[in-house]
Amino acid sequence: MSGQQIQPVASRDVALEPYREGAPPGDWGGGGQEAAPEPKGPSLGRYLAAVNRFKWLILVITALGAAGGVFATRFITPEYEVQATILLEQGTGVNGTASGPIQGEQLLKASGWQDLLRSYTIADPVVTELALFVTPAVDADSLLFRGFRVDQSRLRAGEYLLKLAGGRYTLTSKAGLDFDSGVVGDSIGRPVGFSWQPAPAQLTDRKEIAFSVQTPREASITLIKRLGLKLESGSNFLFLSLTGPSAGRLATTLNAWVEQFVAVATALKKKNVASVAGILEGQLDYTARALQDAESALESFRVRTVTEPSERQTVQPGIEMTTSPVFANFFRDKGLADSYQRDREALERILAESKQGSVITREAVLSVPMVNADPAAEDLRKFLGEQAEREFSLRRLRESYTDEFQKVKDEQAALSALRSQSVPMALDAYINQLKLRERNLTATIDRSSKDLRGIPSRTIEEQRLKRQVEMSAALYQSLSLKTAEAKLADAATVPDVRILDPAVVPSKQTRNTKPVIILGATGAALGFALFLAIVLDQLDKRYRYPEQVTDDLGLFVLGVVPLIDSKGRKRSSGQAAQVIEAFRTIRMNVRYAADPNRPFTITITSPGPADGKSLISSNLALSFAESGARTLLIDGDIRRGELAKTFKIPAKPGLVEYLDGTALIAEVLHPTDAHSNLTLLPGGARRRRAPELLATPRLNQLINQMGAEYDVVIVDSPPLGAGFDAYALATATGNMALVMRAGVTDRKMAAAKMAVVDSLPVRVMGALLNSIAMTGAYQYYSNYQDYVATDEEPIGRISDGSGRDTNAAFPGARS
Repeated sequence: MSGQQIQPVASRDVALEPYREGAPPGDWGGGGQEAAPEPKGPSLGRYLAAVNRFKWLILVITALGAAGGVFATRFITPEYEVQATILLEQGTGVNGTASGPIQGEQLLKASGWQDLLRSYTIADPVVTELALFVTPAVDADSLLFRGFRVDQSRLRAGEYLLKLAGGRYTLTSKAGLDFDSGVVGDSIGRPVGFSWQPAPAQLTDRKEIAFSVQTPREASITLIKRLGLKLESGSNFLFLSLTGPSAGRLATTLNAWVEQFVAVATALKKKNVASVAGILEGQLDYTARALQDAESALESFRVRTVTEPSERQTVQPGIEMTTSPVFANFFRDKGLADSYQRDREALERILAESKQGSVITREAVLSVPMVNADPAAEDLRKFLGEQAEREFSLRRLRESYTDEFQKVKDEQAALSALRSQSVPMALDAYINQLKLRERNLTATIDRSSKDLRGIPSRTIEEQRLKRQVEMSAALYQSLSLKTAEAKLADAATVPDVRILDPAVVPSKQTRNTKPVIILGATGAALGFALFLAIVLDQLDKRYRYPEQVTDDLGLFVLGVVPLIDSKGRKRSSGQAAQVIEAFRTIRMNVRYAADPNRPFTITITSPGPADGKSLISSNLALSFAESGARTLLIDGDIRRGELAKTFKIPAKPGLVEYLDGTALIAEVLHPTDAHSNLTLLPGGARRRRAPELLATPRLNQLINQMGAEYDVVIVDSPPLGAGFDAYALATATGNMALVMRAGVTDRKMAAAKMAVVDSLPVRVMGALLNSIAMTGAYQYYSNYQDYVATDEEPIGRISDGSGRDTNAAFPGARS
């Protein structure tokens, strides 16, 4: 046998197992043996196959998307961008570092300049000066509206149409409502708040002028949104950009914007500097008077107290007056007494809580600062440490022993004595010591307070007067310096900003979005088309891919019958050889999938009609006959079978006549001209109740008898969806192969029918894939590689005369 052999790619284990002798019928079939494998997600190959299947749909949608993108570009207005640069020349840099000689302080911080640029103080004058609140329908009409002004109290915003005829004009709304009319050269639009008087020469040869008007504030808001600002951190350069459809108008607008900004910044700076200078002079005068008053008060105090006894300690060289040590001792003792009282109260609370049943813990006592450092608390710290050690020892003992163990009891008793007696007694003794110390220290503080009350209050008063003089002198010195700076800045005020690069008219568009739109539309259409192709492929209920057989139905592929030219076209020798090799592979696979210890009988069926089961049954039978096997082909389709017409033998008597007892076995067996080893048992006469005969014991007797007399018995059955005929025939033969045709077989029907088969004593050998194009997912299922004998001669063909199997009959082959 020549050609590559296709190996099964997946299978139900039961299909490869021999029948088990003595096993109940329910154990013969697929039902209850192995659960179908879990479905896998679609593979990349399947996606590619879906794209290839819907390639024309994808190309059409992509072409429509590209055409739509080209059409959309017609409605896109060109976009230009103009740029300008402003230099922030500040007395203090943007980061706050000083630079240059004495100047007035900067007017604004970096963020403040950006806010000023976006303020209505800048935008409103620019909008009014350039009449940006009026938008002509044609850009060339912009010069007509250069002197256009509005009275905002009477302005009526909207879209207008100026009609010109016979030296007169008529101003109407877009809806056709008349607002004003007159002679060309007069003021236009006063009733709606316009102040517009274009020259008659500008309106010559014009019939209509369309334009729209909005309030200046609305135009300012729109313009501010279009203004781009960029200020790098640490830089004094402020970059401005403006985008729009008119290059010349953009440059004019941005230049007017920065000029207005510089003018406003200069005015604000001069006003700010003058205001600051005036304020500083007033503050300096007030501070000078305050300094004189403080110095006079200090002088009067010293003159008044110079003859009184001195209460100071010894004056050392380099030290003006030292403070009495009574102050230092008093506040030191006071702080120590407060510390004693605070720690004593904390320890008393701990002792009181222990009397109410709480356990005195080491952490609670040592959290009191005095306990950690005081040598008098050594006994208390020792008992607390011993208590912690016994608690730890008791926990260790309890990990190994119960509470009834003697060591545990001893440790508990010792710990209880510490908690109830030793620690509380030590704590109480230490508290008594703290009380004694506190009483002694309080007495010392009382004696010190008497000494303090004897110190004259004039020392404090003298220090207060001196501090007042020092503060007044420092404030006067600071204000004198700032006033000098303010006067200098007022005399030579320069603006903090300067135009470095004005805007120029760009020669070409800043961004050409047409290619992006066209590519985007094409890409979006292509993506949608691919998505649609995959969705349509997922929603397709027909069988198309091998994994739908192996993964979804749990069947392995017994063989693949390739798709050849449709009927009436000349078939190439390569196609014929490919079909021959396909049936050789199917013959080999079904032979080795069958139980070698039982007669080889098999039912060929399909989920629905037009799947090609009769075609495959007849050609598979012919292939077995060519291999030398005595083969019997039974037309089990007693409803519509046409094998008798295909092999040109009488249709009656046949299977129906044998099953109802009106014909003998020898009368229904007909040799065929296709091959001497091939015998056909036709379906017989068409009868309404003929399917009931398939449920009689004679069918099993016939299959068993023929299985003993022939090497191969193949039964061509009706589709599984036609009724119970296929199930009865498959149960009689014990083996079944399912024919599935790409693009025709309904997957859901196949799954439903196979669920019924799983409950029957039937060995499902696998699936036979029919009418397959050996490309895409099936390209490696082909077993023919143009390697045939050079002396091979063509032989006769058989044809299916029924017309229901659309894939043409295949030639036989001699092995």
